[in-house]
Amino acid sequence: MPDNIFDGARQNRILAALLPEEYARLADDLEFVSLTAGQTILESGDDLTSVYFPTTCIFSLISSLKDGSSVELAMTGNDGLIGIPLVLGGDTANYRIVVQHAGGAYRLRAELMSWELNQGGNLRRMSLCYTQALMTEMAQSVLCNRHHTVDQQLCRWLLRNLDQIAGMQLDVTQETISNLLGVRREGVTEAACKLQSAGLIQYRRGHITVLDRAGLESRACECYAIVRAEYQRLLRLMAASLATRRARPNPATLRQRAEARLKLTSPATDGSMPWDTAHLLHELQVHQIELEMHNEELRQAYDEADALREKYADLYDFAPVGYFTLDNQGTILQINLAGAILLGIKRSQMGRLRFGAFVKPAFLPEFNAFVDEVLGGKVRNKCEIALMATAQRPEVLVRIEAVADEARRECRIVVVEVAEKGRPRQKAGAKQATGAPRGLDTLQ
Repeated sequence: MPDNIFDGARQNRILAALLPEEYARLADDLEFVSLTAGQTILESGDDLTSVYFPTTCIFSLISSLKDGSSVELAMTGNDGLIGIPLVLGGDTANYRIVVQHAGGAYRLRAELMSWELNQGGNLRRMSLCYTQALMTEMAQSVLCNRHHTVDQQLCRWLLRNLDQIAGMQLDVTQETISNLLGVRREGVTEAACKLQSAGLIQYRRGHITVLDRAGLESRACECYAIVRAEYQRLLRLMAASLATRRARPNPATLRQRAEARLKLTSPATDGSMPWDTAHLLHELQVHQIELEMHNEELRQAYDEADALREKYADLYDFAPVGYFTLDNQGTILQINLAGAILLGIKRSQMGRLRFGAFVKPAFLPEFNAFVDEVLGGKVRNKCEIALMATAQRPEVLVRIEAVADEARRECRIVVVEVAEKGRPRQKAGAKQATGAPRGLDTLQ
């Protein structure tokens, strides 16, 4: 790994947008590679064993036909990555990937990239945003190649290249441009001569220098402006401060991370120590750091678990409806604050009171049958019953929804007061002609 990895890799805008802890998980596994123009790194259908984060090189995504004709669908520079099928859940390349402009990139093994994507952090978010921008560029390339002149296509292509590199000079031949645009070489030559005559570019074999970028933009079609706007939107997202949950460190890189921490915290030995002793000491130090890192991760996991417990306990306790857990005898095992207020009891009384003691006697058979059906696994999971009056409230009609636990030993219920809607009431003690009493008819 080169010494300037923390500077060089950050030239890629996706890597630069990662939070420090996210980037630190990848830094030791990023491998710098120097690439030459014309080099093919992937053929269509190849397995994706690595992804590439360009810094100073430019890749062309090329689609080819059996007769050898081809066209460039898009280009990827330091604002993107090579390996989008991996981001979308695939494992093979869809296009031929060729180095268009020589330079450097950082390579990451596919399994490590997949791990980091599965953590749901900023790398996945930025990769998906880049995928959307790349799809926009592909769509505009199709439109441009079909509906716009070669002059306009050449201007668009030159400007997209300038967006990816430092400086105003491109090392490329007219034959390469014609292959990428999918047009005849003579058409490119004619278009380049027009731009040179207008003082916009200077061309000599294998080299194009842009003299007037604003002039090129005025001659380009709207496709360039659309693509550029999409990438600028992506860059704004990358520049934003993105909060993220803590992702789990990759256990496969624990040793590497421990080695890196040891280099930062321990001075190098002077070489006077015997090799076997130095090696044993090094292994013990690395093992100690690994244990410390495990302890750090456990502490973070405990902190997160405590925070989640407090969060969901708060949601449970202060919910606006009553939550109860009953055993198969109807005894109240758990109750939230709203439920305790509804019944007029203290939560310290859990385990000593049965829910049925608060149900109006006329509704008790229906309630008991309801609980039995829920614990028996039958489909019925709703009922309406009346609760007896307490010192704090009058008699009230409630709707109960329930579900059994996996072992069918506990019944978890939600109790919600039912608003009266003008339904007639009967006097106390009155019963319906048939069946169990229901609804408001029995309420006073």
